[in-house]
Amino acid sequence: MRYTVSETNHLASSRPKFKAGTELRERILEAASRLFAEAGYQNVSMRKIAEDAGCSQMAAYRHFADKDALLRQIRMDSYNQFATVHQKLDHVTDPTERLKQSLRDFVRLAASHPRQYRLAFLTPAADKQAQDLRIKITKPITAYFRQRLRMVLPPDASDAVAEERLHQILACLHGMVVMLITHPRAYGLTMEGALKELEAAFDKIVAS
Repeated sequence: MRYTVSETNHLASSRPKFKAGTELRERILEAASRLFAEAGYQNVSMRKIAEDAGCSQMAAYRHFADKDALLRQIRMDSYNQFATVHQKLDHVTDPTERLKQSLRDFVRLAASHPRQYRLAFLTPAADKQAQDLRIKITKPITAYFRQRLRMVLPPDASDAVAEERLHQILACLHGMVVMLITHPRAYGLTMEGALKELEAAFDKIVAS
């Protein structure tokens, strides 16, 4: 099919326009994040990601070497987002309330970004590089909760006890988020109910 000059100009003007570099890169990340969550990582091609982002496959490869590189970047962005939840809580001086608020904020953030949470914490790390990345980037999150929990537990609590309580709290936190972002109706769960249950579990774990 042949187009006239005016038709060609119209087609070009109707295509999405991108600012150099950054904007297109973000479009590619957004498309990949959505497609990975909807169809599964193994079922999505770079061609499909480029098509969804509104660019050529070659343009997508200029920003990311392959799907693994895309997934690593999405995970890193997600980890960093969740790791900074506590940074707005400097005004909360009571250690127990600050830790509880951190847990509440984490649940709210995860529930409002279910796709990112799934990719960051629920998608299996396929290789050692992905596993090492997950360990490296989640360390600050775990370290923050460990530090804050130490301020809540009795001063004579052993390191073994503190670590056990930390694992229990993180298990409750992760479990509650999964229930909220998968089938909340099946569990009869609302955000308000989830936060109340999490806080009740927290109180029991700390008091035990």
